[in-house]
Amino acid sequence: MKTIRITRFGFSNQGMHSWMRFFIFVLSKKYNVIVDPVNPDLVIYSNIHCSTENEDTFLKQNPIYHPFERPNTKFLFVSGEQADFMSNIHRDNVWSIGYQNFEHPHYLRQPSGIFDVWTLFDEARLTDAPFNWLTEKRNFDLIKSRNTGFCSVTQASHNDFREKIFDKLCEYKTVTASGPWKQNIDSDKGGLNKYQWQNSIYNGRIDGLTYREKIGFFERYKFNMSIHFTNTPYILQEKIFHAYFSGAIPLFYGNPQILNEKFNPETFINLHDYENDLDSFLDLIKRIDNDDNLYRKYIESPMYVDNKLPDYMDFDYTLNFLEKIIES
Repeated sequence: MKTIRITRFGFSNQGMHSWMRFFIFVLSKKYNVIVDPVNPDLVIYSNIHCSTENEDTFLKQNPIYHPFERPNTKFLFVSGEQADFMSNIHRDNVWSIGYQNFEHPHYLRQPSGIFDVWTLFDEARLTDAPFNWLTEKRNFDLIKSRNTGFCSVTQASHNDFREKIFDKLCEYKTVTASGPWKQNIDSDKGGLNKYQWQNSIYNGRIDGLTYREKIGFFERYKFNMSIHFTNTPYILQEKIFHAYFSGAIPLFYGNPQILNEKFNPETFINLHDYENDLDSFLDLIKRIDNDDNLYRKYIESPMYVDNKLPDYMDFDYTLNFLEKIIES
């Protein structure tokens, strides 16, 4: 079995361990994988702030910057944020994986939300298999008895459209916000306290424990405001997945092409359909809230059209691309 040495750069110094473990898991189906920050064959890099002056807890040392010109080294760019995935793939030794919708020999479309789903398995330990829960029928009676609150949101940043939705929902019932944006519930009353996980004893699970706590919060509410910070075509982040996992109905906004991901439109509310008609949106919320048969339909219908996951949730889909990089 061929040995591949990998490292990372441009990731949060303390977080995103599960992203690397995803790639190690996939690569290990064909290669012996060693983490080697000094002499890597493959550098997985991102555009998240990192400090070379502080330890990267995944690498267990300070991150090392390797230039594209480094001999015999391949580079793979990944990101969960808005990014230009085309900027460096003209280089012979640079590839990228992202949400943008284009074709190029050095590019694979695999939105970062997949890595967040993996984190629910890898770090949060909330499921025994990464993707199986996405095709399992949900238990309406359990969810109805548990998710008794109205609607939840947890955000750190301001977004004008998010505020409009928040205000419109609050015309009917109060949205519970565990901030810092719009916070109206304290941690001692059941709100979130993500800072409790910012301790070195949780290294390697900080993201997963944060996700676990967040989903525990969402599980108390019928709806969840799953609104991205930006409205970016084809982007797919963690928000809709966290809502689904918690049994809440996602109120989604942030990707006008969200149906291209094959989510079942009968299981979430696509706010892109209501941008200019929030009154009709609120009418739908009221109908779901007061009609158990309609509510049941949103919960029991399969999350994906025909209950079939996208190809990019198949490990071999990723492995084939990584193999192309390594063997080139």
